[in-house]
Amino acid sequence: MKKIWKIRKDSEAVSPVIATILMVAITVVLAAVLYVMVMGFGGPSQQTPTGSFSTSQKLTANIEKVQFGVITPDTKPADVKIVITKNTVAWQSGVLPSGLTNVTLNYVGGSAAKLASGDYLSIAIGYVGTGVDTFSVTMVYVPTGNIIGAALSFTW
Repeated sequence: MKKIWKIRKDSEAVSPVIATILMVAITVVLAAVLYVMVMGFGGPSQQTPTGSFSTSQKLTANIEKVQFGVITPDTKPADVKIVITKNTVAWQSGVLPSGLTNVTLNYVGGSAAKLASGDYLSIAIGYVGTGVDTFSVTMVYVPTGNIIGAALSFTW
């Protein structure tokens, strides 16, 4: 006896091999999406913190105390560069604007792990001036190079 194979018109199922491959592919894609969501895409964020200095106070004839305000998110002191400007001429390591003989910065704070409100900079300026000059202090976030908040100004 000869068997006659009839093709049914309502049989459009996927073969077991293709179905297995599709299930594995869907699982891999879902695992990749979850990994990206949990770990963050592209590594850690390089967003510049926000904050400012809160006050400035003259301690002695050549020392200014500049106090930090609230800076968020938490930022390490090592991630902040201080730029001092005298009458629009910026001081950075090794180059002094005219009239300045030296600049010494001392960070006074409770922790090397983060800047906190109340921490301050003691800025000693060797200064030969004629009249009143305006100084400003600016914080720069080193990883991005962007300025954190507004500069604080004082006059001598």
